[in-house]
This record gives sequence, C-alpha cells and structure tokens, in this order.
Amino acid sequence: DTRKNRFMVMAGFVGLVFVLAAFSVWAQAGPTLEITSPKSGESFPGDTVKITWESTGAKIVAAADAKSREEAHYHVLLDREDFRPGIEIPRGMEKEGIYHSAATSLELKGLKPGAHKAIVVLSYNNHVPWEPFLTAAVTFNTGCEK
Repeated sequence: DTRKNRFMVMAGFVGLVFVLAAFSVWAQAGPTLEITSPKSGESFPGDTVKITWESTGAKIVAAADAKSREEAHYHVLLDREDFRPGIEIPRGMEKEGIYHSAATSLELKGLKPGAHKAIVVLSYNNHVPWEPFLTAAVTFNTGCEK
C-alpha cells in the first residue's frame, strides 16, 4: 500500500513536470518585430522620414559588439527586397539602401519624391536573417504637398 502511494505521488510529480515543461515551450514564443511609425501609406512633404520599430524576444546589440549568434541587430532595407533567409545581408551599403542598426529608429534623408518601402529585418550577429524569418514592412510617400 505504501509502495502504491509512493508510485502515485511520483507519477503525479512526473506528470506535473511534463505539463510545466510543455507549457514553458508553448509560452516561449519567438521574437516579434513591428514598425510603429510611419503608418502604412503615410505621406510626407519633404525628403526625410523617420522609421521606428519595436521588437521583443531577442537580445539586441550592435553587430560589432555581439559575442554570440543570438545577439541580434536590425537591417533596414529601403526600396529593395533582395534578401533571403540564410543569406548574409551585405555591410557598408547605406548608399544602396541597406542600413545596419541596434537602435529602434532610423532617419532616412534625401529621399526622392514618390513611393517608398522600408523593410526591417531581424538578423543574427553574422548578418544572416533570423530563423524563422522575421520582418516588418511599411510603405510611405515623400515630396507630397500637405
């Protein structure tokens, strides 16, 4: 009878540990990324637009300061979509519309009048996009009359 009680207690304990572990895995959703400004389709009179975003679930550091793969940073791509999962995003291409940052905002200056699209990409310390692929995009217009 005592063995049966011990077995039942142990089985209950093991079951509880299993349930808690399963809940922990379920509750640990991956990182999130969302552009907070500008609003999609927003128009600006000049040639400067400040893009802001927020993210959760990833440690963000400057790429140069990253010590491990999971220490992430952002890439902002302006008017280009030539990036792919698993492929490193090039560095030193700000003039071509690829920006690297650990900040949650970027002021884009000298934009030509017209429609633009900015895509924020969460990336590992090696400049390869996060897996699963995590991006946020916004379209906006510049050089518009108010």
